[in-house]
Formats: sequence, C-alpha cells, structure tokens
Amino acid sequence: MKDRNAIIESGMLEMYLLGLIPDKELVTLEKMLAEDEILAQKYAEIEQDFENVSLENAIQPPDFIKEDLFAAIREDYVNVRTLPEENVSIEKPVKKSQTFMWIAASLAAIFMVSSLWMFTQWDSTKTDLKTTQQELDNIKSQIENLQGELKNSQLLADVIKDPNTLQYALKGNDKIPGGFATAYINHEEKSAIVNVQKLPGLSADKTYQMWGDVNGEMISMGVIDKSKDVVVLEYINKATSLNITIEPKGGSAHATVEQLVSNVYL
Repeated sequence: MKDRNAIIESGMLEMYLLGLIPDKELVTLEKMLAEDEILAQKYAEIEQDFENVSLENAIQPPDFIKEDLFAAIREDYVNVRTLPEENVSIEKPVKKSQTFMWIAASLAAIFMVSSLWMFTQWDSTKTDLKTTQQELDNIKSQIENLQGELKNSQLLADVIKDPNTLQYALKGNDKIPGGFATAYINHEEKSAIVNVQKLPGLSADKTYQMWGDVNGEMISMGVIDKSKDVVVLEYINKATSLNITIEPKGGSAHATVEQLVSNVYL
C-alpha cells in the first residue's frame, strides 16, 4: 500500500468514496483511515466537498415525477382501504416500503452517476493544473536562464573595461575549422571568462572543456556550457597556456590531448 501522500495524490480517497477501490486494497486503506488522523481528516474534507458540490449542482426533477409519486401513494392508500381489515397490517407497510425503496434506489443511482462525473471532471482538472504548473516551471526556468545570461553579459562588460584584463583569441584547428573563442583573463581579480559563441555545436554526448597548463600538467578550468554565450571558468594561477579539448558529456578528470581543438600561450 502506498504512503499517505501517495494515497492522497493518486485519488484513492475519491475512489474509495465512490466505492471503486479493489477488494484487495480496501481493507488496508480502511485500516490506514482508522489509524492515520491526517488521512482520515483529508477523507472527511473530500467527502464534505463532494456533498457540497452535489448540493450546489442538484438538478430539479421534472414536475411529472412529483405527480407520479403522489399518484402512487394515493393508489396504495386506496388499495389498502379496500382490503379486508386482517390484511391491512401486512399489505400497507409492504407497498409503501417498496415505493420508497424504489425512490431511494433511484436517488442513489443519480448520486452515483453524478459523483462519477464529478470525479472524472476533478481528475481532468487535476491533470490540467499539473500541465499548467509544468508550463509555469518552464517559464520560470527561461526567466532564470535569461537573468543568468544578462548577469554574465554584465560581468563580461565589467571585465573588458578593467585595464588589467588580458584578451586571448583561441582559434579552432582542423577538428573544428572556423571555430573561435575569446578568453578574458584578469590576474589581479583572478578571474577567467570565455566567450564561446563561435564554437561549433557538438553531439549530445560530447562537450568542450578548458584547461590551464601549469608546468606541463593540464588542470581543468571547467566544462564549457554551449547553451551560454559567456562562461565563467575557474582561474588557474601560473598557467602558461589555455587549451580547449572535446570530452565526453560531463567533462573529464584528465585532458584528452588527442582531442585538443584550440590553444593559446599566455
């Protein structure tokens, strides 16, 4: 059996209210309702909501229903009065009981159909709300990405203005002919930024990664995110060159030298 949150989110309480829970889950759910006060309270709220919706959407029965009902009652009354006295105590209650049982059964059927319709509408509404939430999350993500790009653009502008910033051009070799990146290194601020707008795209399982060469050792400055035009990388102190390689998605711990696509000496 699922936990409390899973039960609430899956709509099992509504299905239980409508009598649609499979027998194999019924006993377990009823036990949880008896032992879990929060779950029981949630079920009571759903039950009250269904009752409120039913009352708010109650349908006025046609006038002939009322007329036929009273006609049936009058007929039963007349029939009972014409019976021998010894049969009155038996026949009268049975007739009226059967009439009201049919009425109750009809009302129960109407309520069940209405409840099933409301449950279907509720489930559809829940799906629509979920879709709307996903759309809102996507919009929020786009806004955050835009804010990040603006922040990086402002950072790049500030770095370029700084007289201590050095600019380096990294031209692509025959592995990425025409590829180009510009690195901005500031030894005073210990910052490293690279504009990768002109680096060609790679397959989904590959990524660019930049390295700083310190005494012959390639030290990672970070993976280059091609979804951004400007990428902030880690500053490597005492690096003598900047190098860009193609690595598996997520980057590598050690540079794949045979996949070197660009480098420049500092």
